[in-house]
Amino acid sequence: MSYQALYRVWRPQTFDELVGQTMIANTLKNAVKDNQPSHAYLFTGSRGTGKTSTAKILAKAVNCPNQTDGNPCNECELCRGITEDMVSDVIEIDAASNNGVAEIRDLRENVRYAPTQAQYKVYIIDEVHMLTTGAFNALLKTLEEPPAQVIFILATTEPHRIPTTIISRTQRFDFQRIKDPDLMAQMEKILGEEGIDYEEEALAIISRAANGGMRDSLSLLDQSISYALGQKVTTKVTLEVSGSLDQRYYVDYLLKVYQGESEEALQILEQQFHVGKQASRFLEELFLFSRDMLLTLHTSQNHTLLTDDQIAPIREQIDAEFYYLLIDQLNNTQYQMRVSTHPDLYLEMLTVQVANRVLLQETKGTVKPVASSAVHTSTDSNVIQRLENRIQQLEGQLSDLIQQTQSIVNLPSQEKKTQTQVQRSRPRHLDTFYQQDLNDIYQVLNVATRDHLQNIKSQWERILNALPVQERNLFRGTQPLAAGTGRVLLGFERRTFCGAVQGNRELNDLLTHVSAEYLEEQVTFSYVLEQEWPEVRKNYRILWEQNNRQPIILQQEQPHEDKASEDAEEALDPATESVLEPSSPTPASVEEAVLDQPLEESIPQEIDENSEIPEVVQKAIDIFGEDNIEIKNQ
Repeated sequence: MSYQALYRVWRPQTFDELVGQTMIANTLKNAVKDNQPSHAYLFTGSRGTGKTSTAKILAKAVNCPNQTDGNPCNECELCRGITEDMVSDVIEIDAASNNGVAEIRDLRENVRYAPTQAQYKVYIIDEVHMLTTGAFNALLKTLEEPPAQVIFILATTEPHRIPTTIISRTQRFDFQRIKDPDLMAQMEKILGEEGIDYEEEALAIISRAANGGMRDSLSLLDQSISYALGQKVTTKVTLEVSGSLDQRYYVDYLLKVYQGESEEALQILEQQFHVGKQASRFLEELFLFSRDMLLTLHTSQNHTLLTDDQIAPIREQIDAEFYYLLIDQLNNTQYQMRVSTHPDLYLEMLTVQVANRVLLQETKGTVKPVASSAVHTSTDSNVIQRLENRIQQLEGQLSDLIQQTQSIVNLPSQEKKTQTQVQRSRPRHLDTFYQQDLNDIYQVLNVATRDHLQNIKSQWERILNALPVQERNLFRGTQPLAAGTGRVLLGFERRTFCGAVQGNRELNDLLTHVSAEYLEEQVTFSYVLEQEWPEVRKNYRILWEQNNRQPIILQQEQPHEDKASEDAEEALDPATESVLEPSSPTPASVEEAVLDQPLEESIPQEIDENSEIPEVVQKAIDIFGEDNIEIKNQ
């Protein structure tokens, strides 16, 4: 007989042989033992967790004349025939290739005939979510009231694609991912039976790479045995076969990153890429290793695949806060890598960012460094030199800011009034991803109406639920702030999420497409941070009043820097209309569309000349503190 793969040879034949599904096995055993099988079952779960194997065991158990404690004997003619797919009363159907109405109609016709060999006729429909809507409808009545001697077993990896009318007519069993210790125990049993030696760490690597699937773990074990020529299954062999990385590389990598040695950390990456490792796999396993180290730091147990001596350097030097923020940044980078044709680049960027202490955490609009500034003796000189250079650079910038501040606070009153009305730009270090687009926002406010805003608010939750889970997470905490014909303004709580959405054209197209189904019109989305919204709304009200309550259209900025201050003065001078172009009359309801409040109520009628702080003054306040800055009017 030809060679058979391990996962076929070691397929479980009784409920007691099922690995990691104790509850399901006991429930089905009791049903068979009490002679109370259901007429329809639904088995769901990720690949390789035992759905099809359990279906076959159940088919044998309900038909076996010699079943013991709910398990089939596997020795009678009927059990052997079902195992070898030789019994016509047990029918396996692949719904991926038999998903039409015609196939289901044939099934309905055949269901009426009594079993010829067995007591029950069992239909096992694999990948049932692939059936068409018409096929599901054709199956519905038969599934609800089949003949007394017919049992349906539906198996799927995507239960969310099955109509609820089908699910409600079945007994549902959710197969869980098999835990790593259970996978390792099964592999140890198989290798013991096969007489093959192994290293325990090698089996741990396979079980982690299998991600909870028994079939995947046995396939990788099969490859490792072949690669080792039937000799000892070692860690080196399993690393090569699975594409995983030795966790000792992560120890070296994290130490270099934490100590600010970006060049050495990049060399470790380059070595792994050179031997064929994938950037996505490196990031995924770095994610898991960081998780393991967090658990190790907070418990008395070593959760990594390394020994205590091997993880001692990072356990002693790197604190838990570093891992918390690293995992958050890894999650953002993983999303960017999925939509990129150059995933290596994002991993290298992440390495440089973390190594240079620019990994940031946003907490209520503040920015915090990723880890403590304590750097160990081996890198003290390099860090101190970099800090001294940075301090000199900041001192030069502070000197310039002080001079600019003194020149501004001594301006005449009228000139100061004009400059204070110029909108402040965001600090440069916060504009890495998100950029406020006033022209885009004003176009929404020009057409905003209360009815449009109420409509988008009522449909917003349904629109978000229609997005894929990964994309939906980016819109967490968002809310529509204004809306009009063909336009919507969204407010974001988090800058990183707002920037990620604003710069992703594909995601914007997807959002437009999904929202069109619920709003019954194509809309273009604009974005703003909620913390910036009050100021943007107030400035719009000022320009709107100065423009005789007509829509506001901002001209493009002048290309020459020497005209920047002149343009800023003209932008808000009531006597100047160079930045305002007349447009079509504004809708009457625009006054009450922004934030569901009348503009007259939400924005002051008069402008205090000190209501805005000049940009350079604000920068000085950010650096020295508000208590240390005194501005005197001349």
